[in-house]
Amino acid sequence: MEEAQAHPSRCPDNSAFKQQKLPAWKPQLSIATVLSSFFVIGAVCLAAGICLILSTNSVREIEINYSDKCSNCSKLRENSSNWNQECNCSAGFVLKEDMLVSGRENPAQIA
Repeated sequence: MEEAQAHPSRCPDNSAFKQQKLPAWKPQLSIATVLSSFFVIGAVCLAAGICLILSTNSVREIEINYSDKCSNCSKLRENSSNWNQECNCSAGFVLKEDMLVSGRENPAQIA
């Protein structure tokens, strides 16, 4: 018996916390709750998708091809020793109609 007292037990205390037996919420999953939550989440996602599609239909895009206008920059970059030289390229364009840009009616107001 003296040997048992000399070496204390390495077992944890017999408490609910140390034995990992704390009470926890355990959901009661039935067919009705699973299906209803599935359809509710599906309806919310469908509504969000419809809103996104309707908002993207009003987006207007323009494409500007500037590959021929910046050929001098591409020639400059062919030589790797020119990595630190600055090269500016600009391509002019005209908008055919007013567009809403950053909450403003006139794109010239952005600058």
